[in-house]
Amino acid sequence: MRLTLVAFASPGHAARPWLEPGDVADLLYGAARPEELVEHVSASCGPGHVIVGFHTRHAPTDTDVTAILTGLVERALSTRPELAAWSVPTEVP
Repeated sequence: MRLTLVAFASPGHAARPWLEPGDVADLLYGAARPEELVEHVSASCGPGHVIVGFHTRHAPTDTDVTAILTGLVERALSTRPELAAWSVPTEVP
C-alpha cells in the first residue's frame, strides 16, 4: 500500500465554511475509478485548505501517482458546486 498526499485550497486560500473530513473523504473515495487503485481516503480540513491522504495499491516506484490522484481531486471538486472554485495549487504557500 502506498500513501500519497494531495492538498487543495479555496480561491486565494481564503477562509471558507468548515468542511467535514469524513464528507471530503467520502466524496473523493466515491469519485475514484477502479484504475486509480484507491483503497482508503482520509482528510484533514482547515478553514481554507484540505490535505488528503490516499492509500492506494500503486507500487512505490510508480511515478505518475501524484498526477493520477490530483486528477481525481480535480474531477471530484468539479462535481460539487460549493467546491467548484477550489483547486490543487501548483505551489503550497
